[in-house]
Amino acid sequence: MVTGHDNIKSYLHKYKILDSPVCSCISGEQTIDHKLVYCKLLEPETDRLKAAVLRSENWPVSKSEINNKFNENFTKFTKSKFFGKL
Repeated sequence: MVTGHDNIKSYLHKYKILDSPVCSCISGEQTIDHKLVYCKLLEPETDRLKAAVLRSENWPVSKSEINNKFNENFTKFTKSKFFGKL
């Protein structure tokens, strides 16, 4: 996810693998940033990740900072029950 080459609809749409880049939440194009910050279907998971980050940083932080400084929280976020279904 940090590299932008995950199973993201905008990436798959770019290479004509999917017909549409729109996220399942229908509130925008599914990009890495959308899943991490804006997706309505991932709000509870995002809120937990955001709370962990806000203890020491401002939100949102860069993807590399999330991966480096908040890896445990980020791993929980990406293993959430809804994350893989989007």
